[in-house]
Amino acid sequence: MAKPYLNAREAAAELNVSRATLYAYVSRGMIRSEPVEGSRSRLYRADDVRAIRARKTAEFGTKSGSETIAATALTHGTPILDSAITLIADGELYYRGRDATELARGSSLESVAGLLWQCDETDPFAGGAPDIGAFSSPLSGIARCQALLPLAAAQDLRAYSLEAGNVARTGADLLRLLCAGFTGKKPSIEPIHAQLSAHWGGDSTAAKLIRAALVLCADHELNASTFTVRCVASTRATPYGAVMAGLSALQGPRHGGQTARVAALFDEVVHAESPLAVVAARLRRGERLPGFGHPLYPEGDPRCRLLRRLLATALGSNKGLAMAEELAAAATANTGLWPNVDFSLVMLQRSLGLPAMAPMGIFAIGRCAGWIAHAQEQYLRPELIRPRARYIGEQPQLARTPLSA
Repeated sequence: MAKPYLNAREAAAELNVSRATLYAYVSRGMIRSEPVEGSRSRLYRADDVRAIRARKTAEFGTKSGSETIAATALTHGTPILDSAITLIADGELYYRGRDATELARGSSLESVAGLLWQCDETDPFAGGAPDIGAFSSPLSGIARCQALLPLAAAQDLRAYSLEAGNVARTGADLLRLLCAGFTGKKPSIEPIHAQLSAHWGGDSTAAKLIRAALVLCADHELNASTFTVRCVASTRATPYGAVMAGLSALQGPRHGGQTARVAALFDEVVHAESPLAVVAARLRRGERLPGFGHPLYPEGDPRCRLLRRLLATALGSNKGLAMAEELAAAATANTGLWPNVDFSLVMLQRSLGLPAMAPMGIFAIGRCAGWIAHAQEQYLRPELIRPRARYIGEQPQLARTPLSA
């Protein structure tokens, strides 16, 4: 029968790592340990050790453990953070155990935020909208939000209270402030999807589709911006600081900024002979197709699948929608990759005739709900998120003291 515990020498040997690396695994919560009574030594859970060894063998082959863990850290691998917010499993997305696509069919972003923030009977949106006074800026979209939030943060002393209920109330203010940033209007207590639709010139059909898209963007586990938010929250910065950091990460072209690349692809199609011609030209040049493929959804992004279905039901025959569907079909047929949420946000914008900032606006405002949930969760934890680096630079030179004459 296998021993339930290993000493430090045995555990390090099984993993083929140094004791320092073993202790790093323990500090990250990857291996549980127990003190030995009457001794300063500890014992390590054998099942945790063997689980790490099995994962390393399956994912990284025969490289040494210290090399493989360091080389792949933060890339769909270690370190892993425990979270009770969002599950991605079997090609589906769940918020607090609820199917996100089902929530998107009839829930508002505010109600889903309440679910993510575990507000129960308390409505964090029951209060008035934040009063930011006179605010004018030549900026627009996400840049306007980044100018607005520091000003609002300076006036909100309540944000320094990191108790879950206060964080939820601050979160409600932040959602309304982001909406104000993208509309250029004062923060309002009106439903966020209704505000966006009204400002962007949409009708009731557009409002319903925007509402669904906001819910589908609300959270997506530990993506780059959410991990950034958790790192900042682990320092005990306020939710304003965490969300401002999230916005900075989100706008990068490999994250939420990918929507701008998808929009450029759509523009190519408008001026080309056909969507297939654009796909063919890109593939011949060795260029990737933005908006297609997702490592967590090899069989297709459920968020995109639902938005496409909702658009088809609501709009029927629509020139913009037909072009997007033809592009999706051509790309999938020739690459095997399915369209993802970035594609569907641009598809929504083009089909409804919304402004160019709409895809990023929906993504940022929706994702803010998830950021607040992750900040709440991180505030409850004592540790500071602090990964280690694997040094690959010049080796240090030993200082030589010259001999005295």
